[in-house]
Amino acid sequence: MDKRLPIVDISALVINNQESAEFTKSAKALYKALSEVGFAIIVGHQVAAETISKMRKAVATVFETPREVLLQDTVVKGNYRGFVPLGFFTPNSGIGNADQYEAWKLHNETDPDDQICKDCNLYGPNKWPNIAEDIKTPVANYWRELTRVSEYLIIALCKIMGIDERHILECMKNPLTNMTLLNYPPTPPLGDTWGQHPHKDFNLLTLLAHDPIGGLEVRTLDDEWITAECPPDGMVLNVGDMLELWSGGRLISTPHRVINRTGKHRQSFPFFSKPRWNVIVKPLLEPLANFNREPLHVGTSASNIWHSNWPDEVSPDATQHTNYN
Repeated sequence: MDKRLPIVDISALVINNQESAEFTKSAKALYKALSEVGFAIIVGHQVAAETISKMRKAVATVFETPREVLLQDTVVKGNYRGFVPLGFFTPNSGIGNADQYEAWKLHNETDPDDQICKDCNLYGPNKWPNIAEDIKTPVANYWRELTRVSEYLIIALCKIMGIDERHILECMKNPLTNMTLLNYPPTPPLGDTWGQHPHKDFNLLTLLAHDPIGGLEVRTLDDEWITAECPPDGMVLNVGDMLELWSGGRLISTPHRVINRTGKHRQSFPFFSKPRWNVIVKPLLEPLANFNREPLHVGTSASNIWHSNWPDEVSPDATQHTNYN
């Protein structure tokens, strides 16, 4: 029987009656999935189907735009927002072929007059395609919903681990959360050519709405790659390095990749929750015996990872040099 990612109904977590048996049962199931696999399919998230479909339409609209228009707002190192042309970014290690996707990069929308923009240059307003269609509204509505879901997930996981959730929720004020609108053309099945190379996420939690095309694959603990099958009403959830570090290695950040073998264009819009820039992430529990990672500064880590996407940059973070193929 083919291995599949565990499915967890989080409806009791969204209701957030922390004293109920249903809350505890769901929270334990979530913890089990994220501590054994690092990934889960969540259902019962209560993000309206209309909100997701409008978001999907917005992504399609972006990539229906003539490339000469999108190229007017190509990402630059000083402002990691806007259009990423096909094959523009390489793995953070500097080794391997460029990833075969197009993207539009978005970050937590921040007024340029906000003091935090002066404190850290990773903040600021987003760039938007120079088109007549309204992209901002469906993005903002979807972003708000996934922020809500992320908070419920954090609360539930903290309850199971015995961590005061207020610490993490405080760290999520003025976050460096970001989202990527992605367009993957069909990828030829070559040895070192990926839609997106095998990697781990370095943020807190990643949420990805159901993708009807498919192509996301997850590496299990026994080094087998499995398809991230997700029902239409579900979302793919995975742990990032920061949550793994906060949990002392109990929740695991798992390698994954994208290979689009369908012959069709695959579009997706992963949401990467990330703490505020000046947060230092370190274990909030005694680390597991085999877990040994240094604390990380969120802003420095984000800057290093984002800048090292460029072909002429290599990440100074040694963990980004691991080969997960």
